[in-house]
Amino acid sequence: MTTIHFKPDEPQVLALKEISGVFEGFHVLYETTDGKVLSLPRPAAVKLGMLDPAPSEEISVTKCQESPKSPCEWVFALTARSEQLRAQAQADAEELARRTRRDLEGQLSESLKNREIPRKAPGKASEPVRQMPNPQRSSQQEAPEIQKGTGTYGVVPQVAYAARKGKPEAVPFNVAFVEVTRFVVEGLKEVGEQWNDQAKQDAICSVLISASRQGLLTLWERGEAA
Repeated sequence: MTTIHFKPDEPQVLALKEISGVFEGFHVLYETTDGKVLSLPRPAAVKLGMLDPAPSEEISVTKCQESPKSPCEWVFALTARSEQLRAQAQADAEELARRTRRDLEGQLSESLKNREIPRKAPGKASEPVRQMPNPQRSSQQEAPEIQKGTGTYGVVPQVAYAARKGKPEAVPFNVAFVEVTRFVVEGLKEVGEQWNDQAKQDAICSVLISASRQGLLTLWERGEAA
């Protein structure tokens, strides 16, 4: 298959056959719907994962580079057509939800309207049942029951439920990269494993890509200009 070549600052529109790539050295390879190969450096693959394109969804890919010696930066974005399709799909889903809710409410109202409420036949009112007074108990008998805390002899203690954990806050990419790298390196030392550099890079990149797809990463932090 042919590998796609990029000219600086010239965007190309393509669609991925699968959103999961294949590791090859320091690059990640993706197959496009037209049978070509998109080769990205691993940091760029992490940025692509943050966009989270769907299979066969059109995306714009641009390789930005100020000069041949300066590092390049990859920019990924949805095309106008993809944004319209996403907006239409969202609108269709909301309309389907409204229509389903309206239909259910109509069916419930119609069911209650046709339902006949049974009426009790008139008859002689029954006399209220008189309750016999309970015999007084001695203080020795009351003491164990008071300690039960059933609510009759005292307030039932309330159990405090643990607060539900919300979605964790997104971590800047540069912070996550350092933490994941330290986690992999120190973890290998702790268990006595000695992986080569390639295996370490694969593990770090896999964790970062997985975190970006779950929405746990955000853009890196940059220091304020002096």
